[in-house]
Amino acid sequence: MIAPGAFSMSRGMTDAAISKPAPAPIWWRILRILLWLPVIGYLAAAGYMTAFQRSFLYKPAPAWQAPADSGLANAERFELKAADGTLLVGWWLPPKRDDKPVFLYFHGNANGLARRATRFGYMAQDGSGVLAMSYRGYGGSGGATSEAAIHADARLILSELSKRVAPERIVLFGESLGTGVALRLAAEAKVKGVILDSPYLSVMERARAQYPWLPVSLLLADQFRSDQFIKQVDEPIFIFHGTADRVIPVEDSEKLAVLGRPGQVTRKVYAGEPHVVPLNRGPMPDILAWLAAIP
Repeated sequence: MIAPGAFSMSRGMTDAAISKPAPAPIWWRILRILLWLPVIGYLAAAGYMTAFQRSFLYKPAPAWQAPADSGLANAERFELKAADGTLLVGWWLPPKRDDKPVFLYFHGNANGLARRATRFGYMAQDGSGVLAMSYRGYGGSGGATSEAAIHADARLILSELSKRVAPERIVLFGESLGTGVALRLAAEAKVKGVILDSPYLSVMERARAQYPWLPVSLLLADQFRSDQFIKQVDEPIFIFHGTADRVIPVEDSEKLAVLGRPGQVTRKVYAGEPHVVPLNRGPMPDILAWLAAIP
């Protein structure tokens, strides 16, 4: 026989057992939010940097500028169509003498060819030729910029130039970002030599130095691994760098030079000079002397 109060007691115990637990104190909920905020912020920042990484690397001046407008009256517009139909344009200063080299120039990541007009004038002063093409998205060239596209276009440009000039007269000249382009091309083709102005070890290493909090090797699409390319280059290489470079540390070119094949790399440092050393402040005579010494 069940005692009269037993049922009511067991029912009360059951209700207590299935009732919802008391909510966490508000201080604990606030603490959990504060603990998650850095994680959410990091993931958001990493996602933003990944999505817009090429806008950080490439700073084009997209409009075409005629060389004559920059004081190069003897220069011509040069056009090529890539395999995908993209129009590539540049400046062509034909050589005035058959015994002079022709420089195939790969510019840096910012602005267009007009910014380099004075430099091209110095390079062509002794009768040498210069071909400087705008990367995709720069200076009248169509398409979007990427490392893969730049390398593919560089091969096409060299192939076209080789129809006009013997490969043994062609000198690849890379400036800043373009140093990686020149080295990659030299690793694949036969030319007279390679000149590197203010080179990096790799764009990946530069990105690691600037964003040490990011897993750069996993996120960076365009890495420009000059540290790997230079090991495959057989031609003579001339590197020059200014000690006052605040974009690419002068130590980068020192490390890069060591990776080149023994006896193939000449490196010259110019005291107090900035990123992209003005050619009239020492490099041009040194370049000409280096070229004259190549067999």
